[in-house]
Amino acid sequence: MVLYMINSDFLVKNLGGGVVVFKNAISLDWDSVFDVAEMLVDLDSPSMYKPALDPETGEQVLSNKSEYIYSQDAAGEMPRRCSVAHQSQDDKVIKLLEELESAKDECLLHYFWEYPLAYKVVWWKVKGHFVSYSPTKGGLYLGVHSDTSADYAYGFEHPKQQLATRNSVSCLVYLNDCVDTEEELNGKNFTGGHHYFNYLNLTYKPQKGDILMFPSNYVAAHEVKTVTGGHRYTYLGWYAHGTPNQTVGEYVVEPTTNPSATNVYMPSLREDVIAFADKKDPSRTSFLHTLASRIW
Repeated sequence: MVLYMINSDFLVKNLGGGVVVFKNAISLDWDSVFDVAEMLVDLDSPSMYKPALDPETGEQVLSNKSEYIYSQDAAGEMPRRCSVAHQSQDDKVIKLLEELESAKDECLLHYFWEYPLAYKVVWWKVKGHFVSYSPTKGGLYLGVHSDTSADYAYGFEHPKQQLATRNSVSCLVYLNDCVDTEEELNGKNFTGGHHYFNYLNLTYKPQKGDILMFPSNYVAAHEVKTVTGGHRYTYLGWYAHGTPNQTVGEYVVEPTTNPSATNVYMPSLREDVIAFADKKDPSRTSFLHTLASRIW
């Protein structure tokens, strides 16, 4: 049985530039979570890419589920992902996902306290998916990027998938530890793989139970340094805004309509923010309370 606990005494560390780490925000049976994440990634990774043509050069490439294109070599250096976890019927997986989402949403309220105006650009959430950096020759990494990128150049067809352009706040839950030396590797941790924010000159060393939030736009452009040993696992999701446009792959539903949906509204968000702000400042003079209480 997997045990979960959202910690009430986690430490909030504002690193600046919109980057906040919530230290030890969630406790889990980490060995079991590692096994579940590994199982889900192994299940989904064979369908991660499909053959495609580069629209500019006509060359054979690979396209992922969001229709980003990669060369064969580049795809081999990318992390593996599981985007179908929320379709699982396994009670253990469902419970894990519920607790991960609850922990993320709790940290979001604290994030709003640090950056109140972020509240105005969160309308729905994109539930998380598992990301795996596993050992390969030379190690896996993720190059510099922002989480609002949807590659486009004038004169070419618009991208068919544009949900990323709606992202406001990115959120990562770290599922295992980064250690400093190969001697410390135990089969369920890793070396390397630090999260680096290029324009902010910030480095975060992953630790299990930590939750990291940051702006999805280019200001918080980031990369994952090469994983040099072991397996690195995270749970990655976003908080987004804007009116959904189904013609470019933006589907957002009420959470009770389809439990397996990943893009869902947050019906109680306003009330949750007001209650959180009132608890932090019973005098109701906080900027966050004003933002959430007022209809602009």
